[in-house]
Amino acid sequence: MSQEQIEAFSLDASAVITLSELVECCGISTEELDELMAYNALVPLAGQGQELAFSAQWVMPLRKACKLRVDFDLDLFTVAILLENLKRIEVLEHQVQSLQAQVSTHFA
Repeated sequence: MSQEQIEAFSLDASAVITLSELVECCGISTEELDELMAYNALVPLAGQGQELAFSAQWVMPLRKACKLRVDFDLDLFTVAILLENLKRIEVLEHQVQSLQAQVSTHFA
């Protein structure tokens, strides 16, 4: 998968990515993704055909978690915790940006 395709997934969080695409762009095996799903750290979309599919929102946090896994020699349970926290940080950052936009338009 090219860098442009990966960036397209990260820019369009409403996109859907298959299990095989997630494996390819994040450098993680199917078995490892299955383990992350068993920990409920990675949640597939319901009813998306025969192959498991995920929201493209998972691409960037999972790539970061996989990079940190390699850098710090982390086990998958720790990656699951890290992935959950990365997603939470992402959500909080979006909320802060939204609130900042509301405040700036309110006082403008």
